[in-house]
Amino acid sequence: MIAPKPDDLLEILIELRRRYPAWRLGQLLTNIAGWAAQDVWDIEDDVLLAAAQSHLEAVAKREQETPVTAPAP
Repeated sequence: MIAPKPDDLLEILIELRRRYPAWRLGQLLTNIAGWAAQDVWDIEDDVLLAAAQSHLEAVAKREQETPVTAPAP
């Protein structure tokens, strides 16, 4: 597998920070490692990137499938 460019990983971390602003950086990294079923200490950058991308794709798909309804007056 081709190693991701460092900027790819940083860009997706920024995107996740925007989506989950209350999460601390360590919490964010631990959650991503968990999505990949890896220990945060052992996860490689390419696996971290793939797990983050997969999560964001799944979230986007769920958001597309869930109709947005206006609150009742």
